Amino acid sequence: MEKKILYINKKDADKVRGVHGIALLRKVKILKITEEERDTLPEEAELLKFIGFSSQEVGNFLQDMKKLGIRVNLKCMETENNKNWSLLELYRELEEEHAYMTQQRKPEEGKTE
Repeated sequence: MEKKILYINKKDADKVRGVHGIALLRKVKILKITEEERDTLPEEAELLKFIGFSSQEVGNFLQDMKKLGIRVNLKCMETENNKNWSLLELYRELEEEHAYMTQQRKPEEGKTE
């Protein structure tokens, strides 16, 4: 299966160039979205979707991003469940999941040993 990414970042052109550069080096197709799709997302929207990648390939791509100092909080692999979602649905789901995972990592406040 051909490897593809969908990377959306409305605010940081340098990050877009960095992610796209990694994709080009790894011979990964970069998917585009329409202006109409882009306009459905909040101005601060940033997400990265991997299509046709194994878990190891995603890890390698993320390692390359880390070397360039690029971090993307909202990212996922395409699944049978999410492949037909609108960008806004995907963004909201990833945002909710990220908030949940961030909350789970916080130490319990006021906890004593």
